[in-house]
Amino acid sequence: MLDQERERSVLVVDDENRVRHLMTHWLETGGFLVKEASNAEEALRAMQTDPAAVALCDVRMPGHDGLWLAEHLRSQYPETAIIMATAVHEVGPAVSSLRQGVLDYLMKPFGRERLRDAVQRGVDWHRAAMDSRRWRETLESECRIRFTRLVDAIAALRVESPDALDALLSMLTLRDRDAYAHGYRVVGLAVSLARLLGLSESDIGAVERAALFHDVGKFAMPEAVLRKPAPLTVEELALVRTHPQLGYELTRELPYLADAAELIWACCERVDGLGYPRGLRGEAIPLGSRIIAVADAYDTMTRPRVFRDAISSHEAFLELSRCAGTQFDAPVVGVFRRVVSVH
Repeated sequence: MLDQERERSVLVVDDENRVRHLMTHWLETGGFLVKEASNAEEALRAMQTDPAAVALCDVRMPGHDGLWLAEHLRSQYPETAIIMATAVHEVGPAVSSLRQGVLDYLMKPFGRERLRDAVQRGVDWHRAAMDSRRWRETLESECRIRFTRLVDAIAALRVESPDALDALLSMLTLRDRDAYAHGYRVVGLAVSLARLLGLSESDIGAVERAALFHDVGKFAMPEAVLRKPAPLTVEELALVRTHPQLGYELTRELPYLADAAELIWACCERVDGLGYPRGLRGEAIPLGSRIIAVADAYDTMTRPRVFRDAISSHEAFLELSRCAGTQFDAPVVGVFRRVVSVH
């Protein structure tokens, strides 16, 4: 089946032959390409052979019902739009199915135009889902290529001293000197904060190295994402949120950065457990990572970005205070006031 034909393909699933044939007739005369199935198992077999853009499923069928089928379709064919057909007394299950990713439901009896309108919306949804998947795959492919290049570049260097570390960062940020400067500003804030919090010299050293390389995973991100002058899409944001994991993988094999790698891995976690990539909570997040998170956020807020202006030091601290106890560690934020002398 050609891509243009696939975009208008519909699988009609209903155990009543008369109803199924009527819906097929209405859709085919409307320009859709229709396949039929009389039960859930037959529908899944048809999808394995030739996945449809839209699946129109009756709720009540013998054996596995339409809700069971919808659940399996959503997990196995996420780009297929699902529409449920239901009787009036089945409104509860239909509404529940909408929460599970079903696009629409048709209340029986419904007419030809209502059916065609619902299926056309399903086709439009499918097209958008396919475009989204192709964009996500493009970004992921570019990310893998860039990550491999980073691994090779880092492996070619001997990183055993602060000077070598600086040379590595300088090489990685050759086309982004703002990232180089940001790393050192975060180092200054984080180290000062670590000293006020009473960390040992060895722990402060780990914080310093982790702060300098806390964004190293972002160097694997596609330029179209990092330089985008607008909010990121869901797919783009999901990719960016892999950067702490990538940073950990890039640094954990370097003896000079081994103690920093764990801190890099956790620098985007939140004390309320809603951070990423592992959803760590509270003191499960290393203190060094909690320190870097505050320093990084402050520097980011007080510097202009492509999509927003910088805010003042006072405004940035107010934002840190507002998020203390949820995003940031409250005691760390409290001590940070002394670092930046906010009044």
